[in-house]
Order: sequence, then structure tokens, then C-alpha cells
Amino acid sequence: MIKADLIEYVRTMIRSDYAANESVGARLDAEGWDGFPRFLAALFFVAVDRRFGETADRVGVIKFVAELRAQYEGGPEIRADDAESLILATIDPSLDYTVSPEMIGRIQAATVQKILTEEGLVDSELEALLSEAADLASRD
Repeated sequence: MIKADLIEYVRTMIRSDYAANESVGARLDAEGWDGFPRFLAALFFVAVDRRFGETADRVGVIKFVAELRAQYEGGPEIRADDAESLILATIDPSLDYTVSPEMIGRIQAATVQKILTEEGLVDSELEALLSEAADLASRD
């Protein structure tokens, strides 16, 4: 089961509610982020599937990653080749990638934020998406 605070953390991130995000982040720092990598990976899968489907081409992914990196200029480094490889492997699981766990987390978080923020989801759509990701992450 994914903790409600993990879901709330992402919700506040997507809604750009920075004060609430910091508050939830501080609670998680005190209580622990258990389950977050798994939840983030599930959310990444759901977001990439929404954005690209199963038929995305390499050029579309390269353009997306270029926009992603431009948006986060001055933020944590996101390597283009790593981001492209991770997204393409999510679309086509037969593809391999070699990306450090730290870079995977950066790519997943930035990608989720970009896709879900750009979609302009209404509250019910965001809740459904977060619930879907939490259900995926809770599976054994």
C-alpha cells in the first residue's frame, strides 16, 4: 500500500503548490519515503504511456527530452541519452538501458512533472491517475 503522503507529495508538485509540497516533504523526511521509488516508477510508466502510447518514435522522444532539459536548466542535471533510453525502454520493454539509479529518479520525477503539468488535468483526472499509479505500485 502506498502511503497517502507520497501521493499528496506528487499532487502538490503537479499543482505547483510549493508551500504544501515542502510541508509534505518535511513530514516524509521525518517518517520516511518508503515506497516512493516504486510509486514514482509506476507514475512514470503511466505518464509516459499517456504522452507517447505504444507507437512513439525516437524523434518524438528526443524532442520531448530536449524540451524537458531546457525547462530544468539550472536544476539537477538530466543526461539526454539516459532520459531518451529510459523513456524508449518504457515504451518498448525489449530495449535495454544502463542508467544509474540516481539518474533514473531525476528523469522519472522531471518527466512526470512535465507530462502531468502540461496536460492541465482537472482534479478528478489527476486523482484517477495517481490512484492508478498507486495501484500499480502496490502490486507484488
